[in-house]
Amino acid sequence: MKEKNLDNYIYPTLIITSILLSLLVVCYNYFIPHTPIASCFIYKNFGIYCPGCGCTRAFLSLLNFDIIDSFCYNPTVLYAVIILLIYIISQTIDRIFKHKKFIMPYSNIYLYIGIAILFLNCLFRNFLLIIYNIKL
Repeated sequence: MKEKNLDNYIYPTLIITSILLSLLVVCYNYFIPHTPIASCFIYKNFGIYCPGCGCTRAFLSLLNFDIIDSFCYNPTVLYAVIILLIYIISQTIDRIFKHKKFIMPYSNIYLYIGIAILFLNCLFRNFLLIIYNIKL
C-alpha cells in the first residue's frame, strides 16, 4: 500500500493552483484592461510600510520577467516562486522517473523562512523610511 504523506496532497494542489493562476495571468494580460494598482491602506493612513507592501508590484514585475525590480519591491515573492518551482519540478521528476536523488519534500521551514524574509524586508524598508526618509 502506498504511504500517504503530506506531499501526496500538496503536490496536486499546487499543480492545479499553478494552472489556474496561469490562466488568470493570461486573461489579465490579454483580455482585461489594466487598471492602476491600489495604494496600501496602512501606508496611506499610517505612513509606514506593511509586510505585504510591494508584493503586487513584485508579482507583476516577475510576470514581465523583471527579476531585479521584483526583488526590490518585495523579495518574498521571488523567494516563494523559486521554492515552489523547485518543489514542483523535483516532485514531478520523482513521480515520473522514480528518481530519488534530489527530491524536495514539504517542510514548514520554507514557510518560516518566507515569513522571516517578509518581516525583515518590512523592518528594513521602515528603517530607511523613518530614519533616512527614503521612500521605496
